[in-house]
Amino acid sequence: MRCLLFLLMLTISVCAFGPGALCDAPAASVTPPAPVMDEPADEPLPDVSVFNGEDPHTQGMALGAWGSGGAVKTQEQRLEGAWGIKISSQGLYSGGRVDFSQPVTLFANGRHANRYLQFAFLFVGANDKVLVNPAASTEYTWTDVEPYWKPKANKMRFVFVSDTGATIEITEPTGPIDPDDNWMRLAVPMTKLKGTDDANEFNLKRLIICADTPVTFYLGSMRLVTDAEPISVDPIDPRTVAIMDTQYFVAQARGGVSSLKYSWDFDSSNGIQSESTDRIAKCTYTKGGEFTVTLTVSDADGIKAPVTVSSVITVTD
Repeated sequence: MRCLLFLLMLTISVCAFGPGALCDAPAASVTPPAPVMDEPADEPLPDVSVFNGEDPHTQGMALGAWGSGGAVKTQEQRLEGAWGIKISSQGLYSGGRVDFSQPVTLFANGRHANRYLQFAFLFVGANDKVLVNPAASTEYTWTDVEPYWKPKANKMRFVFVSDTGATIEITEPTGPIDPDDNWMRLAVPMTKLKGTDDANEFNLKRLIICADTPVTFYLGSMRLVTDAEPISVDPIDPRTVAIMDTQYFVAQARGGVSSLKYSWDFDSSNGIQSESTDRIAKCTYTKGGEFTVTLTVSDADGIKAPVTVSSVITVTD
């Protein structure tokens, strides 16, 4: 009996502390840290609404001022639902503040290159938006140029504060106002939320929104979206024109939710240069000949690959 007991204790001792020659003990499971996903996931993430016109207060959103600006809920203007958020800004360091009682997870398990927080803004005041009409009134009748509206503000500044206190400032250019509903969409890439203590996740506790000029505007929606649409640009039609006739060139480009930049060169013989950065550019040729016009459309955030198109313009004396 004592021999059997000794053998049993010896077996238990080897299993617990030995190299595993007499029995196989399961190895401990080690979970590796989540990677920072700078590449898109195999399956696109679903859209997530952060604000969609519900009463901000019942949604746990506290609105207030940052500097001499302000943010209040309103039913004056709304995109969807019954409520909007009215924001006043006096400059890039003055605007509206949104505090979330329950932090909003912008990403977990790493950033996705195709993930954006998209905003819808409305500018209604006579001094809060401008009409872009490159063609003079006498030229408008024979050009294909359509005027469009854009905000008076050229840049929007966002300050993201996480539940751990990490603070990231991001500035994005404004874009044209959608003629179908008069709202301007602007998307902030989540890849810009870098430099945090925990780069694998960001839980938004506070958001500050400012513009680069004194302006009042409305926030109609905020949503997390996935966008992998590449930049595409329509070709430039070749044309024959007379010397000293002003020519208008319109960039027709798409890039999903990304903010786009434009660069025009009107004569490639002296090298490709950025002679205009407007979506609608104009040029007057002062001598005859053939000239190659080049348009490059790029992502303002540098995430998507740029696209270049060109065409030959024949100028007659």
